[in-house]
This record gives sequence, structure tokens and C-alpha cells, in this order.
Amino acid sequence: MVTSTPDTTIDAGAEKRFFIEMLTKDIELLPAIVDLLDNSVDGARGLHPDGDLSGQWVKINFGNGSFTIADNSGGISAEIARHYAFRFGRSKSFTGVKRSVGQFGVGMKRAIFKIGNAFSVESAHRGATGKDDGSRFDLEVDVEDWAIQGDWTFQFNRVEENISLLPIEAAGTMISVTNLHPSVQDDLNDPTIVQALRTELRIRHQESIQSGLQLFLNSDKPLSASRPSLQASDVVRPVFKEFQVSGADGGVVDVKLYAGTVAPPKREKEIDPEDDGQAENFQDPGDAGWYLFCNDRLLLVADRTPITGWGNPAAAYHPQYRLFRGFVYLSADDASLLPWNTTKTAVDRDSPVFRAVQSEMKTTLVAVQAVINRAKQVRARVEDEDVKPDLLVALDETPDKPISSLATSSQMVTPAAPPPKPKAPPTPKIQRIQYAVDLDRFEEVAQAIGASSGSEVGRLTFDYFYDQEID
Repeated sequence: MVTSTPDTTIDAGAEKRFFIEMLTKDIELLPAIVDLLDNSVDGARGLHPDGDLSGQWVKINFGNGSFTIADNSGGISAEIARHYAFRFGRSKSFTGVKRSVGQFGVGMKRAIFKIGNAFSVESAHRGATGKDDGSRFDLEVDVEDWAIQGDWTFQFNRVEENISLLPIEAAGTMISVTNLHPSVQDDLNDPTIVQALRTELRIRHQESIQSGLQLFLNSDKPLSASRPSLQASDVVRPVFKEFQVSGADGGVVDVKLYAGTVAPPKREKEIDPEDDGQAENFQDPGDAGWYLFCNDRLLLVADRTPITGWGNPAAAYHPQYRLFRGFVYLSADDASLLPWNTTKTAVDRDSPVFRAVQSEMKTTLVAVQAVINRAKQVRARVEDEDVKPDLLVALDETPDKPISSLATSSQMVTPAAPPPKPKAPPTPKIQRIQYAVDLDRFEEVAQAIGASSGSEVGRLTFDYFYDQEID
């Protein structure tokens, strides 16, 4: 009798369409576009390990139903494209760029799928030596057609390997997305959203822009970056700490923490009365709060929540703290040590690295708040005095300096608060007594006790009675 062996295989394969929908479900359009920029920044850093990104550029353009991002960040080699760049998830065998922004291996694909249903990629890579070890390729993908195919591969339209690029040919990558989703098309036609995208790009990659990267958004003029600054002088010194935190597998995260105040905006007292944190004069918090960077990619922006210490253990945010600024930079060769989520829009609160840094942030916030509180108390005491105390002069007039120029300091240093005025002695408790007596009898008593006035007679006779009858 012949017995058959049962089939023990169970199909656990993924449906592409479901995978695409889930991959793009939890990311919004603007973070997706920033994710695409992450790849260009990583490429630029790979070309410049010293951190100077001068000469590097990224150009983002959209309109007429298409979205394009192009860079001169070195390009993707055909070999990397064939085995790593288009995989969903990062292979353990791929080392990538030290101190990179990309980590999970999904950002580029997720962003493309979020934007539209068709895309093309063109890339030129110069190679390690620039002579006969370069490559060039392009590919086109219709996402709808690809989604119904069984395999998970893309096909090069054209690929050239072991070539030398011309000296004038820029080594870089251009990604073009077409057949945009209707919602994306509407968003990219909305001036408000375009302005929000411009702000998002400036803020999230401000460190790269300051390092020389030129970033263009539908314009020939590159975006400018804000420069993190704090009040600093001979008499005001903000907090600046440097330390390391151990991560998993023996990895190390370098930490730089800055915190202090910024110079108050100039104002006209009659037009813009100072609120000093008074409830009736609340002001917009603006940029107050903590800023946290991971490998120079901004993760938390003006955070004023308990995750960075506000309300626990420090005081909850109040307008009197609107001049507080804190900047934290986490850097690691291995990006997997950094406490960010896959969309790089929030921190991983369970990360041991973040918990260690969070403790330092909370302690520092309490200390800076104490300085601000002291200044408020002094201001309330001396608002009518002619001479302004050194503490208020320092905090009102000290200019901001870039944090890159600051010296280390474990505490925020300011002039001491002036001592409070001594209290006036208490006013004695008295009772005035007034009565009328016969004049002849008054003169007899006055002569007997040697008094010359009615008030003196009254006091001496009261004291005589008190001494004889009460004391």
C-alpha cells in the first residue's frame, strides 16, 4: 500500500496591496516627503565624513501632476540598488552610512507609495575611485501593475556598470512620482500646505542646511535654516553638558544638551505691555520648549509636554517660561540605537537611551525654571525702583549666541538676585484717650506731677494708675 506524505506547508505570504495600504496608513504627506529628503542627506554625509556639506544640493519640485526630488548626493550604485535600496526593511548585512538618518529601510518606498501610483528612479554613481567602478541605472514602476504580480522585484530599464562618469556629470539620484493620489494632488496645490512643507523641511533638517546643504523647494532660492541660540555673556551662562549613554550591544550614543533662555523681544511698553506670566496677559508660547535631534534630524519640536519634564517634575508650561529653549543632540554611528519611531515623528519612550537623556532634561528644566522664577519675583519687588538689579539687566539685555560657541556649564549661571528689603518695624498698637475735667482740679494735678500739658497729664496719670493698680 502506498502512503502519501501530507503537505505541511502553510502559506503566510503578504498581499502586496494590503502591505502598501498598511505601510502608508500611519504616515502623513509632509513626513513622507521629509523621509525622501533623509536619503539625500545620508548620501551627502557619506561623501563628506567631516560634516561640511558645502556644494551639496537637493531640489524638490512638484506641479502638473508630478513630484520630483533630485540630488547630487553621490547616487546609488547598481549593486546597492539590486540588493538593498529597494528592499522593504533593512538587511542586517547592509552597513549604510555612519550617523545616518535612515534606519528602517522603508522610508523611500513608503514615501513613494504615499505620493502616487507610478514612479521612476534615475541614478548615477561615481564609484570609490571614480575610474571604471561607477554605474548608472534607471527604472520605472507602475505600482498598480506591480501590486498584482506575484514576485517582489523591480526591473531595471537600463543599467550600466563598471563605467566612468564624465567629470561634468553629477553623481546623484532623481526620483519622479506621477499619477499622484487625488488627496496628494489637492494638498500640493494648497499654498497653506506648501508653506507648512517649507517650514517642516527648514526645521527638520536645519542642522544639515547650516552645514552647507542647499535645499530648494519649487524655487531657485535655497531654504534658510534657523540657528539655535541662547543668551550668553560674561554674566549669563546657559547649561551645556556633554555625556555618553550606552545602548544595546555595547553601542554608544553621544549626547549634547543645551538649555537656557533667549533674549526677550524688543517692545514698546505702551503698545505691548510685559505680561510677566500674568494670566490676563497670556502670550503665544511660540518656539518655547525642548528640541531633540537624532543624528541632526529634528525629532521633537518646541516640546512642552510631560515627556520632556513639563509638569513632572518641573512646573507645567506657563507664559512666564516662554523664553526657555532646550536643545538636545543625540548622535550614534548605528542609527538603530537612537530613540525614534519609524516615521521619525516621535520618540520611543521605552528606549533606555531616551530614559537616560530624559532624566537629564528634567533636572535641567527645573534648574532653568528656578532662574526664571527668581527673575519674576525680583521684577515684582523692584518695578518702581530707579536702579535695575543686575539679574534683570542680564536677562533683559544679554544677546543670544549660537549654541555652537558655548562653553560647558553644568548649571545656568546668572547674577544673584538682590536681597529683599528689610521689613519696617511693626507699628505699635495704641489707643487714644480724650476726656474733659474741671480746670481748677486739672491745674492742681498738673502742678503736683510737674506736667505742662493736658496730654502729658493724661499719660502720667494713666501710668500712675497702671503702676499702682495693675502692674
